[in-house]
Amino acid sequence: MRVLQRGLGAALLLLVGVATVGASSGDWQRSFKECIARCQQSECTSDAQLPLHLRLLWWTCESDCDYRCQRRETEHAQRTGGTIHQYHGKWPFVRMLGVQEPASVAFSILNGAAHVRSWRRVRDGLPNHPMRRWLGLFVVLGTWAWFCSAVFHTRDFPLTEKLDYFSAGLNVLYILFLGVVRMLRLDTWRQSRPLVVACAAAYGLHVGYLSLIRFDYGYNMAANAAVGLLSNLVWFVVTWQAFRNGQPFWWKPAVLIVLTDLAFSLEAFDFPPLLDALDAHALWHAATIPIITWWYSYLVDDAKWDMRLAQLRKD
Repeated sequence: MRVLQRGLGAALLLLVGVATVGASSGDWQRSFKECIARCQQSECTSDAQLPLHLRLLWWTCESDCDYRCQRRETEHAQRTGGTIHQYHGKWPFVRMLGVQEPASVAFSILNGAAHVRSWRRVRDGLPNHPMRRWLGLFVVLGTWAWFCSAVFHTRDFPLTEKLDYFSAGLNVLYILFLGVVRMLRLDTWRQSRPLVVACAAAYGLHVGYLSLIRFDYGYNMAANAAVGLLSNLVWFVVTWQAFRNGQPFWWKPAVLIVLTDLAFSLEAFDFPPLLDALDAHALWHAATIPIITWWYSYLVDDAKWDMRLAQLRKD
């Protein structure tokens, strides 16, 4: 019965796309491979049973051996001053209650919470402005994106990876959408509908290609970079428009774009995790928490400024 349960569990993991990520330097260590072989031979028997919290997160005896051997090699390197390697494309973090990357999970949750908390600012500050509906959708999409990020960093499977990538890409596209809406003053649904259709079609083709034809990491990165650069350009135009209109905080969108780019640039400084938990990716997630709140503050204040100008024109 134990063998049958283990076989069914392995089949279930395959169905959701559990696979090994591209090889890293640590994967080729002879001592690492020997450690895994010994662990699986001695511990992965027919009556082996992991603690419940690990099984709930789909850890198997084999993946647990892999994790423990990563930690063994890493701790030895830390004691002897040796090189700390990546394994399966990731740094060897210390897991917590079965969570692979606790720091990134915590920061992802805080980012999502920043979106949720900002809804009150939108709801109370913009009861009748056309931007209210788009900022409300921003709350939903932002919360979803960071939820997917938290799930992915909890357990890295191809399925959770795709959810993380697709939701993050949608968020990048939506920032561009908000910029175009603001730049062109698309106040009604009739005015904004062509833009909505164009963005939805582009996103659908992007996800369809990656899901049905080929999951190309290079293409996905290039596509998101192109959309991000276009978004930067649009928001700099918005900054110029605000300056021309005499808005007292005209400089804010440009500063927010620069801060967002600087936060993302942390990804370029790849280094072994501090305290076995904080790598460049985790620090990037930490840096975006206040930036999200500042974005909502600006977007609401910008819409209020529009309302005041409209009222002055009527008077």
